[in-house]
Amino acid sequence: MERIADALESADLFISIGTSGNVYPAAGFVAQAYQAGAHTIELNLEPSEGAHMFKERINGPASQIVPAFVRTLLET
Repeated sequence: MERIADALESADLFISIGTSGNVYPAAGFVAQAYQAGAHTIELNLEPSEGAHMFKERINGPASQIVPAFVRTLLET
């Protein structure tokens, strides 16, 4: 957990894919990254419990939104 906390504190980008956002300790990762200043993105079927901590949210089936998101990243 210490290594995860260190990574979250230094992350520039945090992406969450397909989670309810209410199972800890993983549900708290976005809060750590958000508070450390990372750009936070949620890719999920519907908004998670912690949706308010994501600077960007893309909702829809993972089989559609994840490949589209990756294509967008690769084109940038």
